[in-house]
Amino acid sequence: MDKLAQRLGARIKQIRKTAKITQEKLAEKTELSVEYISRLERGVSQPSFKTLSIMAERLNVDIKDFFDFNVPVLFKDKKQEEKQKKGYIDAISHDLKEMEVHELMAVYNVIKGLTER
Repeated sequence: MDKLAQRLGARIKQIRKTAKITQEKLAEKTELSVEYISRLERGVSQPSFKTLSIMAERLNVDIKDFFDFNVPVLFKDKKQEEKQKKGYIDAISHDLKEMEVHELMAVYNVIKGLTER
């Protein structure tokens, strides 16, 4: 199997799951078969540019987001972006509860450094 096809498939799956859409729902929105979406996500099949364009539009992302393998998914849709933001805040909050005071101070300093303008 092609390594790029596997990475692209994994990224499509990540974006779909982050958008909280099943393969069935994505198939319905894109007029593709569930089997084809499954093959794409496993890296068995490779999508055309037209297919990527349709999938990006239906998932509310840019096509380039399918190839940004190491960055979080950023949605164009504000509702999805707010859900994603809440998800990150909840995950961070959960992790913070497990930290020692010195670790929390370090996290606080990093956040302050990132938000200071």
